[in-house]
Amino acid sequence: MAQVAKNSLPVVFKVELTEYERGWGQKHCDTLYFDNESEARQYATDYNLKHNSKKVVPDWYVAASYGGQVS
Repeated sequence: MAQVAKNSLPVVFKVELTEYERGWGQKHCDTLYFDNESEARQYATDYNLKHNSKKVVPDWYVAASYGGQVS
């Protein structure tokens, strides 16, 4: 995984982590930046498979989503 700082390269790809809590809604938790699109997409997929694989939605969880290219 090539996670990088936002301003370290001219183009980076972001993954956004969002916290969800029943009764309270959602809020932005963190943003991670990667040097290529495939690794960013794979990180989001792997994170969700590892942490969000239950058949029911828990009261609290964090989900990762690919956020696209950042220039």
